[in-house]
Amino acid sequence: MYSLVSKVLSLALAAGIYLATSSEAKTPNVVFILTDDQSDAFWKDYDSQHQPKLRKFLSEQGATVQNSFSTTPVCCPSRSSIYTGKYIHNLGVYNNSGGSGGCASLDWQDGPEKDNVAYHLSSLGVKSSFAGKYLNNYGLGSNNNSAFAMPGCMNVTRNREESGMDITCSSTIDHVPRGWDNWHGLAGNSVYYNYTISNNGVAEQHGDNYEDDYLIDYVKNTSLAFMEDMVAEGSPFFITASVPAAHEPADPAPQHAGYAEGIKAPRTPNYNVVMEDERHWMAAEGLNIDGNGMNASVASFVDLLYRRRLAALQSVDDMIEEFVTKLDNLGVLDNTYVIYTNDNGYHLGQFGIPIDKRQPYESDLRVLMFVRGPGIEKNVTIDNSYALNIDIAPTILSFAGATPEQIESYGFDGKPLDELLKTGETDRSQEFLVEYNGESWDGCTAYLQNDFDGLYLDKVRDGVQCGLRGPWSYVTEPRWNGTETWSSIQDNSNNTYACVRNIDGESDFQLCEWISGEIEAFDLVEDEFQMKNLAVGMDGDELSMWTDKIEKLRSCAGATC
Repeated sequence: MYSLVSKVLSLALAAGIYLATSSEAKTPNVVFILTDDQSDAFWKDYDSQHQPKLRKFLSEQGATVQNSFSTTPVCCPSRSSIYTGKYIHNLGVYNNSGGSGGCASLDWQDGPEKDNVAYHLSSLGVKSSFAGKYLNNYGLGSNNNSAFAMPGCMNVTRNREESGMDITCSSTIDHVPRGWDNWHGLAGNSVYYNYTISNNGVAEQHGDNYEDDYLIDYVKNTSLAFMEDMVAEGSPFFITASVPAAHEPADPAPQHAGYAEGIKAPRTPNYNVVMEDERHWMAAEGLNIDGNGMNASVASFVDLLYRRRLAALQSVDDMIEEFVTKLDNLGVLDNTYVIYTNDNGYHLGQFGIPIDKRQPYESDLRVLMFVRGPGIEKNVTIDNSYALNIDIAPTILSFAGATPEQIESYGFDGKPLDELLKTGETDRSQEFLVEYNGESWDGCTAYLQNDFDGLYLDKVRDGVQCGLRGPWSYVTEPRWNGTETWSSIQDNSNNTYACVRNIDGESDFQLCEWISGEIEAFDLVEDEFQMKNLAVGMDGDELSMWTDKIEKLRSCAGATC
């Protein structure tokens, strides 16, 4: 349908035939660009160095919200919050696992997913398209597995997950979430080649040919076609372009493979620093046996991954330019909001933890937030408040014309950002919640291959989650030239925490409490790299005040958030 309409539209435009455009309608369009694991909000060097088209077409043409965060710094929970506007404690999506974690589970499918942003937009006459990564376990389920007859898939034991239960409890490739008129969802986690797409519920296989299969370009082309189709129909539209960059393996397009040659991961003050101030053990003891953090070989791998990430993002930068150019050529740019953000941040050697996310530190929590569109001034930076991933759904609905009463009736935990973006003013609370439930596997052979001598075995619970890396890790250029095979801890089940963050434009404070008893607190104005744990020696009454706030936020819902 869409390709045919696109051809008709192109012929009509070439012939000079007048077509009504959606810019004549009252309802604006929204284009939502979502990247994966992008870390540049923490490095603060993306704008001038590595994404010039992002700067030219978005940040200089709209607003940048300086303090933007993921309320859960890992892919699946954060994305679930983005599409529903709710904290994970109101979704039952706790981490990236499909069973105990709730990621793309049947309980999610039959419950919270139904109230997604596209479904609510449909009541406003907006047509919606999705292309790219959805949720990590989406499309991996099997309709032929008898375990689907179980009454529920939550709280599955790890042993059952390892035997296939995790996938058993995941949605199948033919599942299209309600509300989406055009669905091209990736099965599973981010990759760039050799993947399966649910093309409106039908499995579509892709290989390793750049011109036909490179996922970033697939997302781009699918979204561009939908833009043309909707303009031809005169329909307001919402497009989600969910690209895999900069997630591993961070395969760059061939023309960008040499980008960032020689660049190293940012050596921030907390880079490869092993802390000894009563922190959670993952940031307190380092990953080498001697407790000194990464060795030179592991550090070189981190540098290579950083270069690959930057190279992969060049295709996203190209996509931004093509989106804005297409919107302009179609005559709808002035009536279209473009939002750019990422699901979570990413650490690259901070506190001696080589790579990944999941930690309550600035590298992992901070995300980008650029918005351009009607009523938003050009080239402005907003730093007197904050934006959260749970704010995106209500913001999109507000952009599309939903009334405050309608938005309130949907029970979002987040708040619309349109007033903040257009006036710089907000009446929202100074405090918000960060929460995460640690994920682990029974045993971790790859980690144990590092010949650790039990250094952490008294601190882990039910094993650790780790990642094995080596010369075979990347099959596209640039490849790692090192010879060492190494493994690092990425998570642990006792890496389960809740934090309260307080931001008022002048102060910025965060306190986190782990289930294993550790407490960490930081003044992020004076100590943005979180080098001094203020919880050590904190007055008992002050500590209780903050932990009480955490408990209140952990049970909030809707207006009480």
